[in-house]
Amino acid sequence: MFLEILRFEFSYRKNRAATYLYFFILFMLCFAAATSKYVTIGSAAGGQLQANSPYSLSFMTIIMTFAVTFISSAVMGVAVLRDFEHKTESLMFTTTMSKFDYLMGRFWGSFFVMVLIYSSIWMAFMLGFSIGKFLPWDPSWKEKVMHPFDIWHYFQPFIFYGITNLFIQATIYFAAGTLSRKPLVIYTQGIILFVLYEITGTITQDLENKDLASLIDPFAVRTFQIYTQYWTPAQKNNLLIPLEGMMLWNRVLWCGIGVLILVITYYAFSFNVVTSSWLKKKKVVKETPLTIKPENVLIPAVHQFTNFSANLIQLWEQSIFYAKMVVKEIPFIAIVFVGFTDLTINSFYFGEMYGTSSYPITANVLGFLGEFDLFFLIIVVFYSGELIWRERTVNINLIIDALPVPDWVGLFSKFLGLIVIYIGLLFCLVFFGVCVQVAHGYFNFELSLYFKTLFTDELIFLTAFTLLSFFIQTIANNKLVGFALMFVFFIINLFMSGAGIEHPLFSFNSGSLGSYSDMNKYGHFVSSFSWMKLYWLAFVGILFILSVLLSVRGTEVLMQTRLKIGKLRLSKPVLTFGITVLITFVAAGGYIYYNTNKLNKYFTKEDQDKIQADYEKTLKKPFDNAPQPRIVDVNLNVEIYPEKRDFTAEGYFWLKNKTAKTLNDIYIQNDIQHNMNIEYLKFEGGAKIKKTYDDFGFTIYQLNKPLASGDSVKMSFKTIYETKGFVAKGSNTDIVYNGTFFNNGYLPSLGYSDGFEIGDDDTRKKYKLPEKERMMEQNNPIGLSQSLFGDDSDYIRFEMVIGTSKDQTAIAPGYLQKTWEKQDRKYFHYKMDVPMVNFYSIISADYQIKHDKWKGVDLEIYYNKGHEYNLDKMMSSMKASFDYFDKNFAPYQYRQMRIMEFPRYATFAQSFANTVPFSEGIGFIQKINDPEKDLDMPFYVTAHELGHQWWGHQVAEAKVKGNAMLSETQAQYSALMVMKHAIKPELMQKFLKYELDKYLSGRARESKKEQPLALVESQGYIHYNKGSVVMFALQDYIGEDKVNKALHDFLADWKYPSSDGKYKRYPTSQDLLKYFKAETPDSLKYIIHDMFETITLYENKTDKVTYKVLPNKTYEVSIKAISEKFRADSSGNEKPITLNDWIDVGVYGEDKDGKDKLLYIQKYKVSKKDNTFKIIVKEKPKKAGIDPINKLIDRHSDDNVKTAVLEENL
Repeated sequence: MFLEILRFEFSYRKNRAATYLYFFILFMLCFAAATSKYVTIGSAAGGQLQANSPYSLSFMTIIMTFAVTFISSAVMGVAVLRDFEHKTESLMFTTTMSKFDYLMGRFWGSFFVMVLIYSSIWMAFMLGFSIGKFLPWDPSWKEKVMHPFDIWHYFQPFIFYGITNLFIQATIYFAAGTLSRKPLVIYTQGIILFVLYEITGTITQDLENKDLASLIDPFAVRTFQIYTQYWTPAQKNNLLIPLEGMMLWNRVLWCGIGVLILVITYYAFSFNVVTSSWLKKKKVVKETPLTIKPENVLIPAVHQFTNFSANLIQLWEQSIFYAKMVVKEIPFIAIVFVGFTDLTINSFYFGEMYGTSSYPITANVLGFLGEFDLFFLIIVVFYSGELIWRERTVNINLIIDALPVPDWVGLFSKFLGLIVIYIGLLFCLVFFGVCVQVAHGYFNFELSLYFKTLFTDELIFLTAFTLLSFFIQTIANNKLVGFALMFVFFIINLFMSGAGIEHPLFSFNSGSLGSYSDMNKYGHFVSSFSWMKLYWLAFVGILFILSVLLSVRGTEVLMQTRLKIGKLRLSKPVLTFGITVLITFVAAGGYIYYNTNKLNKYFTKEDQDKIQADYEKTLKKPFDNAPQPRIVDVNLNVEIYPEKRDFTAEGYFWLKNKTAKTLNDIYIQNDIQHNMNIEYLKFEGGAKIKKTYDDFGFTIYQLNKPLASGDSVKMSFKTIYETKGFVAKGSNTDIVYNGTFFNNGYLPSLGYSDGFEIGDDDTRKKYKLPEKERMMEQNNPIGLSQSLFGDDSDYIRFEMVIGTSKDQTAIAPGYLQKTWEKQDRKYFHYKMDVPMVNFYSIISADYQIKHDKWKGVDLEIYYNKGHEYNLDKMMSSMKASFDYFDKNFAPYQYRQMRIMEFPRYATFAQSFANTVPFSEGIGFIQKINDPEKDLDMPFYVTAHELGHQWWGHQVAEAKVKGNAMLSETQAQYSALMVMKHAIKPELMQKFLKYELDKYLSGRARESKKEQPLALVESQGYIHYNKGSVVMFALQDYIGEDKVNKALHDFLADWKYPSSDGKYKRYPTSQDLLKYFKAETPDSLKYIIHDMFETITLYENKTDKVTYKVLPNKTYEVSIKAISEKFRADSSGNEKPITLNDWIDVGVYGEDKDGKDKLLYIQKYKVSKKDNTFKIIVKEKPKKAGIDPINKLIDRHSDDNVKTAVLEENL
């Protein structure tokens, strides 16, 4: 009987049109992903990664199980439920079949259909990658190297991961439908699965939780990502993901859970016709007499009235009725419960950075409460459909439709019922947010901000999607089709921008309040937000009117008939309301268009790419690297108007011809990216405009008097930044109401700007441009003559006057000469007394100031009131940094250092001459809960930025490969050494562990080619993260004093270089390496080659650690370890190399608090793969291993240390 039922179920599904529709949808989606540049699945390919690599195919196959979830619920969830819906269970349950045959036949019959539907994925990928190059359109991988065809690369992920994911989903949906017999319960199971996946992403913010995250992800997506997190492009292009390690354990666990669910379903299912729900007990009905003798029956007089007041009463009563009905639903309770559970788990990892959390300021809490949007959307989609179909589901629709109630009351009451629920949930979110703040010991709740945000942005978002869902359900006139159409709508929304449809007028519910800043509040985003939301509310208002006109009332369901009935429903009030919202929609849309396309220039991404391509094609050949003078003096008057978000800059540059040639022409590049307008620009002695390239803001001026070598000329100008209305996208967050922060990039520069060229090689191919090298070679004379700060200047004299609002403080590099007020504005005059690099910031905000001193140097922190949390830590870091840098590198060159907070639109700090703008989003709100466990990130970031006053400002490197090793890597080292002397070694190891993880993850995502540290090309994962590990290891191997001596000598020789300085060029990483090599013993010189000049990796692993107690009460620890060494090329191809290295071997004990305590660490010469170390320690060992502090680049550093076991226990 089992086989008969299986065949019946399979045949039933095979003959359903929906089965072929599901197959077709999946096939076309995957085929488009394989052959189109507009559709991507998981962004698996790109750069060096081949589109059809084993990694890409595996990742896309696993990701597609998300899309299949909806189909799985529709197929597996109703296998048994269908009998109850069609009232055929009495026929099925009274036959001779067994419960096992019935359930398993239904399950496996439906499951095999799901496998066939899912097979469309590998078929589409295989066909798409095979014929894609012959199609009339260009696939994204055209002209790229592709992996040779191998059918196993398509089958292996489908079998190992796709089918197992299907089985897990199938058991859950089958159990939900079989035991609950409610469709909505089926759909909510997918939510739980997705939340589990989301949780795995949250907990991996802590590196210690990666194994746990790998296990509990039901889709194995996170497991896949963690397993391959350090794979290089070469590995991804050639290796299949094996079913081993955590990938295997994840599949075993979840397939086991799936089997367990089937077993529970079997025993919990009642194979009887008359039964109660599995989840509910039968209610005891109180018996009443069969007959009742009426006495003095009074029939009340009924007075019917159907005016507008009656309609409002009915509207309110029905709204409350529908709201109560929904909140009592178990699926609704489950959705809300799971949503708040997800938020609760996320609250434990609040704003983490290197394992250190942030203060739960209300802006941050609102950001993480936004994760509830997913659950809101689920409620919107499912309960819109449930309410629209409520009466028809319980077969009372004809009775309700016959009542004397206007058409709009029924639909609007369902909408208002959901709005009541949303408002209730929003209050719950406010309460939850406050609870999170209290739990973190924070009590500045800012309730007004909660309500302003949640009851505007969030409520409008919910209103818009609810009315859209109502409209789709009304038009579809089929609940499941309505759900499917909403799903399709979300999918289309994802791909619209990729297809070039980017304007907010076409992006549903567009309009954002932006990131809330304690400094700038919601700022200028409020205006565009208000107009966008008015536009979309008017649009969904139109949809609601159409829903009312076309809603089914009675038995007529054909669209043609509904259109005729809709004309009859078009009463005067409905028509008036419709015209009103239509006028509002058109007027708001017109005003938005006027702002985004008339007052401002609107560009799609393709438009922007074309401008950049044309810029390079037109200007590069004649003007790139053409001789130009250099800026040597800057004197400006800057007027900032925060309330209008405008500024002007007027003054002059002195330009000096440092070339050997006489210059006739000067090339001026205006900043067109920020729509700067040059009001005038003139040269002393006169000049005429020779040619202008308006599209590129590039102008050639011919001097009346040619500029001889060594001569200078004064260039006077005035440039204006004016805010006009609002833009469609990319709103400027540099010029704001409070917290303006911009730099000299807004001002005119000299010569061709290669920074405006397209960087992405794929886009460059599209416009027939050659591949772009990220940086010049180290021996390129042009690059050697230019610093990282640009090719139009070296060191400059600097003076600036800044005017701003009277309640704000304006800051620029230099020293404040005087301040004054004039015409209700405040002015600040700054002047630098020594030459500085041509890189300066201009800041204006309402500040509080914290003062201190270090050896006569004024220390100041300009901060937003209320952000006093870490000021002492930052001030302490400034003092400790100056102590260390002044002693070991060179004296500090200025008499003042200022840190200035700026809004959290960006989250970085940046070092300018004696000034450091510092985002409110990092150091100012980081929370150090336990100094013994938490990394003090405000302390570290401050030290890093102060390090740049030496590395970048005293020594500015050449604009060639490896340049960031001189600035960023040495600033990292400087901060590391300050931290090393301020925190415990265990915290230092924790920091290095994060840095190692970020480096290894970064090289796995490399899009062009990985470089050794000494040749780094603006690759942050190398010069920041690898740089930290390498420099810490270097000082450990050769000694901190020797590294510092090398840096001291390097600084002394290369300080303040320029094209006319001592060396006639700027330094490179090779220059610095000479100083490191001079301080390194011959026996350790291999370290320089391995760490700086090549890509060298280690595989160190501890196999076994045992110990025994010696007669003298000491402990002999035996460590068996494996060590291997590899050399990698720029793509990640590795080969083993000879090992003959000094490597740490360490033993840990336990202190009185139960924490790890390092008992012993010593370097051993390791020259073979298998090694045994015997060590005597005085205290009982807890664990031991090789390279325990992770000083070497080891991809699997978690296995370096193992727990020690007493030998007699073995």
